[in-house]
Amino acid sequence: MEKIKTRPKGSVRWHILGILVAMETLMSFSFLGYLHIEPISITTAYIPVVLAGLLLGPLESTLLGMVFGLASMWKASAHYVVNVDRMFSPFSSGQPLESVLLSVGSRMAFGLLVGLLFYAIRNTAHQGIWNAVVAFFAPMIHSALVYGVMGLCFPQAGFTIGNTLYGLHQISNLLTYAATMVIVIVVWHVHASTKWKTFLSQVEMAKQIQVQEPSNRLLFWGIVVGSLCALVAVAIYFVHRTDVILNQNGIFLSDENYSDLVHLQLQFLAGILSLTALILIFWIFYRRYAAYASYKAKIDALTGAMTRKAFFQASEQALKSLMPQNNATGYFVMVDLDWFKEINDQYGHPEGDRALKAVARGLREIFGSEGLVGRVGGDEFAVFIYTPMARGELEVHLRHFLDYVHKVHWKERKMSCSIGALPVTEKCPIEDLYRDADELLYQAKDQGRNQYVIGVPAQSACPEQVNPEIATQQPLRRQEWIG
Repeated sequence: MEKIKTRPKGSVRWHILGILVAMETLMSFSFLGYLHIEPISITTAYIPVVLAGLLLGPLESTLLGMVFGLASMWKASAHYVVNVDRMFSPFSSGQPLESVLLSVGSRMAFGLLVGLLFYAIRNTAHQGIWNAVVAFFAPMIHSALVYGVMGLCFPQAGFTIGNTLYGLHQISNLLTYAATMVIVIVVWHVHASTKWKTFLSQVEMAKQIQVQEPSNRLLFWGIVVGSLCALVAVAIYFVHRTDVILNQNGIFLSDENYSDLVHLQLQFLAGILSLTALILIFWIFYRRYAAYASYKAKIDALTGAMTRKAFFQASEQALKSLMPQNNATGYFVMVDLDWFKEINDQYGHPEGDRALKAVARGLREIFGSEGLVGRVGGDEFAVFIYTPMARGELEVHLRHFLDYVHKVHWKERKMSCSIGALPVTEKCPIEDLYRDADELLYQAKDQGRNQYVIGVPAQSACPEQVNPEIATQQPLRRQEWIG
């Protein structure tokens, strides 16, 4: 059976955590977490905690345990709960510290323990079988911790850790164990599949390529805060109108009854918010996957870099949001393989393709998080660095890239590149930046190849706005790289 070698990374990890937190909240405040069909009663609210340990790690499963415990504590604070449940509320038990330890502490300990168990069996032989074992006994671990803390903090209630064993033969408990195991096995198989890993990598890549799309975080958070305020207003209005209707029919609520009504309405509100969060996260996944599908249609099949047309379009959009700083600016970089025709003629086209792939891979690894990479000609590549960067930082990146391409060799011959880099200080047509950077590239070739030339920015990068006498007098800085 295939082993899971990696955990979700980057933004995908945060989105999965967000999904699990929303699921935990939704299950805690709905019948999804507490299914009761006479004579069977099944508790499933701890399943997101188990899944967090399986998919993410002990820290995340502990966090989910805290969410589970806080929801339990909130529900136990209502006046209509039975006496046993009042132990879980610091407002009703008379022992607030002990109640917090019971509600939240035991669930956090459960999350930590389950997370550590899944971590211990990660990448072991027969991992699927061990996952099933941990999942099957997870409900028992949860019960043991809750009953154990009850016995320590509320001995007068008569519960001990031994109560865990009393219910092992009950059908409802066996169904709970089996359901947890089946869910974990299914989720693990999906998580270990090649299709799921490919999907996650595509979603993560889409986050990087969406830089060219306009965004407004202030507007987004404004909508979120406004929606929360509107939901609270609806909840208050609902409770008030319910009280009015009951009064008109001769039913008058006591303060405790009114408080319970507000309590229930807030639970309903939490459930709606959780459902909304789930929809939002799934929409983000869909949007990023669609962005990746669109991007994939615009990349060069051989190298994985953007095609010329897609690169220029994306760079034009990114240029609009470029904000040069005092000592940092964007750059348009042209890269050309040295003696590429000779490589093809002497070693064959497959070796030439290998060289092109290596150059594209190196550019993505070194500049991919800060810029766009495109193949604009047969052996010519371009990089538009949209993240403001100091000249010294750019030179470090260029030296690393030249060192990278030198690792591609044919017997005694090493691959090399010539590079021209143009500082971008004005928002003018990309075609003009491309032309000027290409001139710098050919200066690097004329000066011996295997080096880079960085232009010193003039008062403007746009030809129609530059004094020709001043522009032609601007010096060019040359830097050789000895491989």
